[in-house]
Amino acid sequence: YEEAKEVEANIRANAKQNAARGSDCTLSEALGTYIKDRIMGTASEATTNSQARVLLSFMDGSKRLSALTDADLMRYVSKHRATCANSTVNRHLQMLGRAIRHMGKVYKAPLPDLDFKAAETKEPRERVREMTTEEQQALFAALPQEYHAFVAFALMTGARISTITGLLWRDVDMANRELTFRLKGDDMMIFPINDELAALLSALPRSNVLAHRKLVFTRIDGHSLERIPIVAGGGVFGTAFRKALRDAGIDNFRFHDLRHTFATRMLRRTQNISLVSKMLGHKDIATTM
Repeated sequence: YEEAKEVEANIRANAKQNAARGSDCTLSEALGTYIKDRIMGTASEATTNSQARVLLSFMDGSKRLSALTDADLMRYVSKHRATCANSTVNRHLQMLGRAIRHMGKVYKAPLPDLDFKAAETKEPRERVREMTTEEQQALFAALPQEYHAFVAFALMTGARISTITGLLWRDVDMANRELTFRLKGDDMMIFPINDELAALLSALPRSNVLAHRKLVFTRIDGHSLERIPIVAGGGVFGTAFRKALRDAGIDNFRFHDLRHTFATRMLRRTQNISLVSKMLGHKDIATTM
């Protein structure tokens, strides 16, 4: 009882301190709150959790949000870019910016005046690699049958791998012929289902594991024979995909290039860059260009 009263007293004292600070929180609390409020249960949960852990490994999680400065951002960038690509550093910074803005908008936390654009590092121009018809035929000939629908879906929709692996059956509206895609930055978009996509989705097997039946795309575990999630970054599918590329003699190609292939083919067919931009879920047509 005495221990419980002591815990209660500490909680009350902390609550008073938080109220006196005007809802000011630490960096760690801001990231955790943002993930709990906006990210948990979405396709980007694992990625965002990983980004938060990396941020906190380079930045002081106990520092008050309002006390963050541009110097803190630059120190983070200088440390992190030594370990990974500039584009990865920028994605982490963008996630941090969303978390900070969320705390200000929802919880009225006092926000620091930070220049995220100035902190971002210069990225090399994105390469564009389109798969030829011959390469596509060779890839499917070399790819294990259980992954055919997964790769075909990417070619039909141009969706990112994280969007596809996180696609849930509740996001598939066959009655209205619509898919709901969950995109980067907590956004969503509606994608139309044509006859080809409808046939592909209707033929997909459901997982025999209750916890995974909500997922549209699963793979067979070689040991348990259960249908389990496909991991977006690497994993068993990534190994099988890279092996199929090698066996098919396809060089300089990544899974993300299936998205480029979709976009280039659609642009060639329609001559409508605005439509392509919309189908890719881009906010800025300059990104599509």
